[in-house]
Amino acid sequence: MTTANRIAYIDGLRFVAAGMVLLQHYFEHRTGFMMRVVTTLQPGVAGVALFFFVSGFIIPFSVSRGFNPIDFAIRRVSRIYPLYLVCLVPFGLYQLTGFGLAARPDFSSETWVAAALLLSEYVGEKPIIGAAWTLPLEFLWYGIFAAFASTGRSGVAAQLEWTIAGITLLALAFTMTTGLRVPAGRIFMLYAAVIGYKAFLLTEGSLSLRQFMRSIAIFAGLLIPSFYIAFSVHSHDRVPFAQALYPWLFSLALFLSVVLLPRVRNSAVLANPLTAYLGAISYSIYLIHGPTYDAVRSITWPTWTIPISVIATFVLASLTYQFVERRGIDLGRALSRRLKHRAPTLAVRHA
Repeated sequence: MTTANRIAYIDGLRFVAAGMVLLQHYFEHRTGFMMRVVTTLQPGVAGVALFFFVSGFIIPFSVSRGFNPIDFAIRRVSRIYPLYLVCLVPFGLYQLTGFGLAARPDFSSETWVAAALLLSEYVGEKPIIGAAWTLPLEFLWYGIFAAFASTGRSGVAAQLEWTIAGITLLALAFTMTTGLRVPAGRIFMLYAAVIGYKAFLLTEGSLSLRQFMRSIAIFAGLLIPSFYIAFSVHSHDRVPFAQALYPWLFSLALFLSVVLLPRVRNSAVLANPLTAYLGAISYSIYLIHGPTYDAVRSITWPTWTIPISVIATFVLASLTYQFVERRGIDLGRALSRRLKHRAPTLAVRHA
């Protein structure tokens, strides 16, 4: 399996994940057949889960030539933060001037500070960009991986797996003992990243298929009871157990089919230049699609809202990828080259 093919199909999965999130957000507040489909199947949840499976695959791939803590931190922050901050700018302009396509927002200074620090969900503030709720979890995954890669001399993936599985068991014991609801979905996003890590090792030949499938069995064996307790025993005000579980099982099945089946992995759908490009801009699509949809529906007829939103989202995502996201990545590379000597480069023994 070549590096180019691997990157192509992973980028293809990124686009699929972004597409499912768009499908959810574009139809869940409408009426008719598609609204019923997305509210029942929750493709947005499957898309977010798939993003974390893919992130788990990409992160160990990115340090294949060695892990330098400073380099890793700078590159991860420069990959995520610049685009996010730029996406906040229109909301600031709307609030200051009242000029823009969307309704004029009225966010407090506390809301802005929480949003800038990616803490809105954790300090009770209204999010400015709704999709950004996953970014703190993404950074948490980066931090956990970095901690284990920095201290582990061997078996980093196994250590991560047993740690997150242990946390899941503790969370199950806690909720059963105290009756307090634990956010199982958040825990399993981190767990999904670990499964993605194991998938990377499988494709590199560092992990056997039997070992990988054992990890999948443990993941699924913890996922089902955790979600049953979180969404059935305790109940969720909007999402029942089946609607919470099915998107995760679908996302897992999709990820496994790509990792395990060469025909799917190398199919024209995933491994082609257009899909790879759309996957490359998937982070821009993910952040931009919500505000773009809100802006478009405030100025156009309902019939045209979705097609115009799709076109506008892809155009804006291409521009922000080219002029913001890639510039941030380049800046991170330049900074890491300057500061790289301040920390040793480690050989990560994944397996």
